[in-house]
Amino acid sequence: MTDTPRPAAGGSAVKVLVRVLVSAAVGAALLLAWVQAYRAGLLDRVVNETTFGEFIMLVVIGLPVALVVSGLMAGPVLWLLAVRPVWPVVLTGPVLLAVAHFLGLPERLSGLGDRWTVLILLAGLSYGLAGLLTAPAALRRRK
Repeated sequence: MTDTPRPAAGGSAVKVLVRVLVSAAVGAALLLAWVQAYRAGLLDRVVNETTFGEFIMLVVIGLPVALVVSGLMAGPVLWLLAVRPVWPVVLTGPVLLAVAHFLGLPERLSGLGDRWTVLILLAGLSYGLAGLLTAPAALRRRK
């Protein structure tokens, strides 16, 4: 027998809880930043004054660029806040948010507030769920 201490189960639960809460906060803050940029008029010209062809280019090129920029912004923040590994949360969070859109959750939750508030809440939930779903890999890595 060795005298190596075993990690306590409670310590793992706290790590997962912190991972979920930090991921949720970063996801919500990220969408809040995009909403504020839109409300300030920074994205208004691009989104509202486009023809159908430009809209297609915006979806084909602009959306992937926005996702990459979001990942580049969220990744370092999550890393600084001790969420490791970062990449599963950064990749899974937007996918879960897209699934929420596909399932019509923003419309179903419209009673919680205006459209932007619901989207920010859904982003927080998506990133928090991503943190939870990817927690087993993070716990295995730390051992």
